[in-house]
Amino acid sequence: MTTLRQHPMACSAGMSAPAVSLRKRGSVKVILKIAALIGALALVGCGGGGGSGPTGDVAGTVYVVGASALQNATVSIGGQQTQTDVGGNFLLRSVPVNAGTLTITGNGIEPLTQPLAPLTPNVRNDLGNIFVVATGGTYTADVQGTVVRSDTLQPVSGARVLLNGMVMVTGPDGKFQFTKLPVGLGGGTTPVGLITLHDANGVPILEDKPILLDLPLGASPPVNDLGLIPMSPPVGSIPGGPYNIRGTVSLQGLTDFSGTTVTLINKATGATVATFTTDASGGYGFWVVPGTYTVKADHAGFTSQQADVTLTAPDQPVTKNFTLTP
Repeated sequence: MTTLRQHPMACSAGMSAPAVSLRKRGSVKVILKIAALIGALALVGCGGGGGSGPTGDVAGTVYVVGASALQNATVSIGGQQTQTDVGGNFLLRSVPVNAGTLTITGNGIEPLTQPLAPLTPNVRNDLGNIFVVATGGTYTADVQGTVVRSDTLQPVSGARVLLNGMVMVTGPDGKFQFTKLPVGLGGGTTPVGLITLHDANGVPILEDKPILLDLPLGASPPVNDLGLIPMSPPVGSIPGGPYNIRGTVSLQGLTDFSGTTVTLINKATGATVATFTTDASGGYGFWVVPGTYTVKADHAGFTSQQADVTLTAPDQPVTKNFTLTP
């Protein structure tokens, strides 16, 4: 048996394999083959011939369950890491598309490690809002639900369900299930996920559906059942049918303004009236009764903004535009 060993100097400054003395003409071909093989092994041993695979950017916003956005948390994906800003936002660039795992650590919280769906290369992958638990909390909540059309109550197949930074796609029965979510997640006005159904060109087949949990999740078992979650047929883009609080949310440095969650809050009661997810134009709109409202715009990787608006009459629209900055 012949053992081929990498020459100790083969990786130094691109040196070639050691020279071989040609003592017989008939052995030239054999020696050349051996030399070529040694060179190939040296190339592999030195890491040559490899190349980085496809990558994508990853963004999101980290919150503590029952509290506010988390600053200075460490987010790690695919061997890269960064810290969240004052708004809990993070952005990691050029992450391998098959990184597979997301980890969040920080002071005063229990570490979170959860699966990361394959990324779409060469674009910003928005994980939305990701919640962690304070020290002493647990990630033992399981949830299930069924996505249906609001007009027929028929199951929706192929819907992309994003919940707490994790993703799954519904089957023919419209069902989805997630495990190991933060206990206590929900019960507030901040969306914990988003359900979408788009065609191959990114055009919505049904209206995007933010996930808001009225009651906090409990530890499992039993599984927290979200029941039927309706998605509405598209009603057209802005401008469209009647809106009396409307505007545009642009994202500094980008030309595609889709994916911003705009929340309309009753100023007097603090209750969420409605939510809207922007398309590429960044437009949003609500039809409401006169009153004073807070309009809040959230987009992962950007600083949230909000403003109060007063609608004095239903037929006197109010326009409020935002420009979010990273």
